[in-house]
Amino acid sequence: MWSPTYISKSLTIGADGEAAMTKKRVEAVDPEKNLIKFRVIEGDMMKDFKSFVSTIQVIPKHGEPGSVVKWHMEYEKIIVDAGHPETILQLAVEISKDIDEYLLAEE
Repeated sequence: MWSPTYISKSLTIGADGEAAMTKKRVEAVDPEKNLIKFRVIEGDMMKDFKSFVSTIQVIPKHGEPGSVVKWHMEYEKIIVDAGHPETILQLAVEISKDIDEYLLAEE
């Protein structure tokens, strides 16, 4: 069962494109909406961001097989003029592709 205190550590890609270690807390899980929300609470990303929250939602397509995955990233930069974290978006694309391959192999 989901616990609001669940914390995970993972290697991610930071805003500068370099490998970054992060510690994330699961903030919300909604099985009915196929949604999960994570907050970065420690790690290399906190050098660039005051806060960073990712929400992932999987929405089944109507009338056809498959689903659409929506990633929502909400963040506040420490330095206002710093660039946006495009490398993290690329990581989201790669994770989505890996999950897709895994699920298709399971069918």
